[in-house]
Amino acid sequence: MDSKEEKKIVEDILNKRRLSYSIEILDVQGDKYTVRNNFGSTTVYIKKDDNYFLEEELE
Repeated sequence: MDSKEEKKIVEDILNKRRLSYSIEILDVQGDKYTVRNNFGSTTVYIKKDDNYFLEEELE
């Protein structure tokens, strides 16, 4: 994944989840995105339709 594509995904997650902090992508597996926020926490988002859901929300 190039930096432009990564930036687009990060901005999409930030906007759709209405996050007030920065994130960086650590891993991508299909529609599953593992990200780390600027506090050091790691979160997994799953893209379903046009939204991003926490992995725990879908279980």
